Amino acid sequence: MTETELQSGFVRAEIDDHVLRITLDRADKRNALTRAMYADLGRALNNGINDASVHVIVLDGNGQMFCAGNDIADFAHVDIDSGDAGPTGPALSFIRAMAECDKPIVVAVQGQATGIGTTLLLHADLVIAADDARFYTAFIDLGLVPEAGSSRLLPAVLGRQNAARLLLAGDTLTAEEAERMGLIAYRVPAAELAERTRELAARLAAKPPGAMAASKQLLREGMDHAATIAQIEREADVFGQRLVSTEVRDIMNAFLNRKKR
Repeated sequence: MTETELQSGFVRAEIDDHVLRITLDRADKRNALTRAMYADLGRALNNGINDASVHVIVLDGNGQMFCAGNDIADFAHVDIDSGDAGPTGPALSFIRAMAECDKPIVVAVQGQATGIGTTLLLHADLVIAADDARFYTAFIDLGLVPEAGSSRLLPAVLGRQNAARLLLAGDTLTAEEAERMGLIAYRVPAAELAERTRELAARLAAKPPGAMAASKQLLREGMDHAATIAQIEREADVFGQRLVSTEVRDIMNAFLNRKKR
């Protein structure tokens, strides 16, 4: 993709051997996501969906951490009336594109996956993680609520008690726990993550793309895809309401003031 198409400066996209690799490239900020980055992720993903030469999509992060979630400073200045935090905003548009993609999506996780860094994994087909990876949702500690359909999908995938560990207790899951619970498919040595991800993507890219798309459609139907999309939008409504609440604003202001010291 050209620099014009990707505008944030913190997302890279390249196609090689039928694999579209989308990389979060804001390592100095632990790949925390801004609205501009979400817009770029959506652009890159939709280009891959519409490009017949792309058979597989890989999402990864540059640096020591896969993704620190939403950039709090960017989030603190969201204008709710603009729709940026709602169902039509760039974050939810990206998540819906992931949820509706007929091509296999592989996500490679190193370091920590926080907030959306964890919940977006629920829309990947295969997650491969370094053995020292950690998974944490953070919403409850910010006064916020689950997003990306996680209030529906996490109980379905992990079970209600494990979902509550993430969404209510604010626990951090190890890679071993995440593998056992079914949040990730593969746990590999950190030094092998990049190569094992390439091997997995190449294996998927070699499979018949028509059969792959049909299989993904059947998997979605089996998980009641319409209910998932409805929950994503319901969460976005509540999330937006919470974002302008006094409770959340006080928490975010305290967080930002600590960072200034």
